[in-house]
Amino acid sequence: MADRSLPYRKLIRILKRFGVHEEAGRGKGSERMLVAVIDGRKVRYPLKCHKESEDKPRAVVRAVRRRFNLTEQDGVSDGEFYT
Repeated sequence: MADRSLPYRKLIRILKRFGVHEEAGRGKGSERMLVAVIDGRKVRYPLKCHKESEDKPRAVVRAVRRRFNLTEQDGVSDGEFYT
């Protein structure tokens, strides 16, 4: 997996293509809650965001992809994810 850091804004734009959205009113302070329905159940992932232009490190992008089944093992190639 060739994950790379991404600005929060771009990460959200990519995730929306795969049915992951930010749940309004959830999370505390600078924490945002990402949500998707996977195999009939709601999956959530909290993510810190102080500024939408702030880069999220590779480890965070990798963790988000794993949480929402968007890895190559799940059938989503790196090229498909990042374009």
